[in-house]
Parts: sequence; C-alpha cells; structure tokens
Amino acid sequence: MFSWPLTVFGNLQSLFLVVLMTGISFLVFAQVLLRYVFRSPLMGIEELLFFPTSWLYFFGAVKASEEGVQVVARVLEIFLKRKKSVWLLRFIGSCCSFAVLVWLTRWGWDYWKYAFRVKKLSATLLIPMVWAEATVLIGFVLMSFYTLLETFRYLMLWKNTPASELVEREAQL
Repeated sequence: MFSWPLTVFGNLQSLFLVVLMTGISFLVFAQVLLRYVFRSPLMGIEELLFFPTSWLYFFGAVKASEEGVQVVARVLEIFLKRKKSVWLLRFIGSCCSFAVLVWLTRWGWDYWKYAFRVKKLSATLLIPMVWAEATVLIGFVLMSFYTLLETFRYLMLWKNTPASELVEREAQL
C-alpha cells in the first residue's frame, strides 16, 4: 500500500546524500587547492562545510533507519530457538527504540525552537545557523517514522509466524 511512496522517498534521500557528499568533497578539494597550491586560503569554507556535514550526518542515520542497517547487538537471539520468539524480541526492541526516538524528537523540537528564537548567525558568512540545526529535528522525525514502520513489520512477522518454526543456525566449523 505504501510501498512506492517509500521507495520514491528513499531514492530521494539517497540522491540527497550523494549531493551532500559531492558538495563536501568539492568544498574540501577547493580549500586544499587554495591553501596549499595557491597559498591563499578562502575564509569561510570551513564554516560553509558545517551545513552539508550536519545534514549528511543526520541523513546518513535516517538512511540507516530506513534500510534497517543500524548497529544492533542481537545477543539475546543466540539463546532463542523459535523464530516467533526472535520476532517478539525484535518487536520489543523496536518499541523501545521508537520510545527513545520520540523522546529525542521532542528534544529536537525544543532545540529547533530555541535556535529559531535566538537567530544565531555563522561567524564569517553570517548564514542563519537554524538551517544546520533543523537537521536534528528532521532527522529524529524521520528516524522515528522508519522505526515505527520497523516495529509494525516485526509485529506482523511475530503474528504470522507459526509457533513451531525453528531458527536456522549457521553450521559451526
């Protein structure tokens, strides 16, 4: 039902990440070229790098949430023999992750309101810092959304898996 909008949105996120990485690479290359080849550094490039770097950091985390490739230690699953138990454990873990993300999203909202109220500007280029600080709120909102989808997926897997289905283990050498 929601498959194609999520695919399109995921592709747009990937494109945004590629644009950010390309932009950061270009800015770093320009700074190195100006500083070490032409011996005349351009003031403000480091400051300008802060904006795409902050967006890259948070959207990288969003992309990991979307693809479900966050760093997860599934130690307790080693002791489970039934797939239904594994799905239940993952569902509980996703519920906990979602609760923490909602809490962090609330903090992100408060931080963004503060940044918007204070109207900080960057030191050299006088760019409004709210553009870099908005990524905290946007990133947490999107990570919460993807974690909620993951929670529902694990709930459906838990409900639809027969109780007798065993976990397949890799052969030990």
